[in-house]
Amino acid sequence: MDSEVTLVNLPPPTSYFLSSTDLRDAVIYAQPGVPLYRITSDTKHIKIYDGTNTDRVTAILHRRDLLSDTISFPQRHNNGSMSTMSIQRWLKRSKLADGTPTFTVDTEYGPYVWKSVSRYRQKVFADYDLEKPVASCYLHLSHPPIKPAFILQSVGEPLRDDIVVAYIIQRHRVIMENKALDLFVGLN
Repeated sequence: MDSEVTLVNLPPPTSYFLSSTDLRDAVIYAQPGVPLYRITSDTKHIKIYDGTNTDRVTAILHRRDLLSDTISFPQRHNNGSMSTMSIQRWLKRSKLADGTPTFTVDTEYGPYVWKSVSRYRQKVFADYDLEKPVASCYLHLSHPPIKPAFILQSVGEPLRDDIVVAYIIQRHRVIMENKALDLFVGLN
């Protein structure tokens, strides 16, 4: 009996857009007029809501002055309580075998690695396949709305919530680094 191999074309990647470079009130969408996530922030929190159901909070980034920032996932429960942890524990700094600095996120689908391609661009890979990215993320501060904030391959769609949350954290990190650099340069 001969076996046959059937090749299946994967759906094309999906581009996701950020409505505003200001995270105080922004929307992530794939199609105009159809919000997938709403982002609000103040001095203490960045909240990421489900765009179709504003009662569903995907994640809350708690910014703290003295202690490390934390993240909570109200929809994810461990033993009946909300899952809260330090951002450094959720989005861990790590290194590849060749010494390349990365960040790793443990998801329910396994670990995923965020690798910098340039100062404002990162790619996300499954830790077992560092050749095929599941997402490409653009962290530019003055991001035009016609350019995607990130592009997600169809195999990465189940990770979309984790990708969005990590994208917002990474983008916020770049913004804070740039502000610190501007402050430092301004002091000279």
